[in-house]
Amino acid sequence: MLVLLAVLLAPLAVLTGAALVTAESLRRANRLTPGRSPTTSPPLRWLWSPSAAAQMHRRLRAACQLVGSLPQPPRKGWRRQRKQPPLDSIAALARDVLAEAVLVDRQIVAATYIARGTPRMQAMGALDYQVRAVEDAARRVHQLAARRAQVARPPAPEAPSLEQRIAIMEEAYGELTVRPPNA
Repeated sequence: MLVLLAVLLAPLAVLTGAALVTAESLRRANRLTPGRSPTTSPPLRWLWSPSAAAQMHRRLRAACQLVGSLPQPPRKGWRRQRKQPPLDSIAALARDVLAEAVLVDRQIVAATYIARGTPRMQAMGALDYQVRAVEDAARRVHQLAARRAQVARPPAPEAPSLEQRIAIMEEAYGELTVRPPNA
């Protein structure tokens, strides 16, 4: 009897575990910012829904991924160290863009609870402008980081041509030849 019960419950436990893991991975995929704690709780259907709110959420998520792809300043010391290193100006801008995106996303979630009609359409229209502003800010911060990377990287020196290398070697060996002492 116990074997029959184990045979019946084992697949049920495996399926339940797989469903929980899948649901959690979908929740993580729907978050604006990577990390352990969710910033907002948008509905899972926003991953594929054609609604205006879902599209704005996905646009915000793409903007956050663009800003989140910027290289972060290296952390010194242990991971559990409480004191964070000071952020450079571009990293601080990126953090501010992420915070603005989280705020706008919370407003989008709240606007979906407004009754259908003119007030909801007006709220969504205003939020669309805010989403565009966040997208623009993310794009501009990303471009600033790319410019900084180009400026910080010294230009590669041009490799001398074959003729120049031969001339350099001849000059070097010319300096090494034994000269008779002036007597």
